[in-house]
Amino acid sequence: MAAPYKPAQTGGDDLDDGLELDPDLVASDDDVEADGDGGASDGSGSGSEGEGSAGAFLSDDDEAPGPGSGSRKRKAGADEDEGEGGDGGGAGGAGAKDVKAERKRRRKEKERARKAKRLEREQQASADPAHMAPAELAAALLRSIRESFPAAAAMEIDDVAIPTDRLLPALPIPAASDAAGPSDPLAARLADLFPKPRKLQPATPRVIVLCISGVRCADVVRAARDVKTGGEVAKLFAKHFKAADQAKYLSATKVGVAVGTPGRVATLLEQGAIKVTKDTVVLLDLGHRDGKNRTLLNMYDVRDELWRKVFSGHARVALLGAGARVGAF
Repeated sequence: MAAPYKPAQTGGDDLDDGLELDPDLVASDDDVEADGDGGASDGSGSGSEGEGSAGAFLSDDDEAPGPGSGSRKRKAGADEDEGEGGDGGGAGGAGAKDVKAERKRRRKEKERARKAKRLEREQQASADPAHMAPAELAAALLRSIRESFPAAAAMEIDDVAIPTDRLLPALPIPAASDAAGPSDPLAARLADLFPKPRKLQPATPRVIVLCISGVRCADVVRAARDVKTGGEVAKLFAKHFKAADQAKYLSATKVGVAVGTPGRVATLLEQGAIKVTKDTVVLLDLGHRDGKNRTLLNMYDVRDELWRKVFSGHARVALLGAGARVGAF
């Protein structure tokens, strides 16, 4: 039997004292390795017990997750996120389309508003032109001139514009009971210019009416024949008539009213076939609108002939230089 262990007496902090250790308290390397293996086995045993315990809590309908269940769940979650992102992208694309549609709708609304405003302005310019004051008529004519010469300077516009003092005064507005029909404005103008028949000279019409087309000229000719002017009503438009034949006719005929289109009248003025005096009046048929709602002041080709031929160059000199006046109906 081994003798009981007696601890060695040491003194203070002196390390040189005889220090003896109990052999039972000192583990060898072999013991440490053995303990490590045992711990590992104990850990695995605990793991098995844990698995068994977890399995004990599963019912018959439940299934324990397999080794790849976590990765499958993560992949499914990623797919859901991508799906949500795709929906967001689709929503974003739909939003962009909505913005474009809204912009297009606003552009159309603005365009319709501009057209309505322009139409209203044109209707105001041509509504009852016989009753417009000279300043109002001059403003309406000036707008048409600027449309015909969009790039012209102010001085160039002034060279084409008709002076206000050359415009006829407005006719008094008749009472409602006096309205006789669509030819009333023309009849009122002619009655004012021809209070009684006048003595006329060949090739010197007292009134020159400018219309938008040959068809409209024919209507005005029929209406003008109802007014006694002391002379004939001449047709001065290009349909079925040559300028040379019309010049020959004018030279041998006393004409009270000559009705024509701007292009043909300008040609006859330049040729000297129409003589102008201070009593000559040019009437613009501004109140008439064709099937496309166009007037003498906004139908492109006719408007340009009016300002570029009749009231420009030699024809303008022949008219305004001789003292002719301008009116409208």
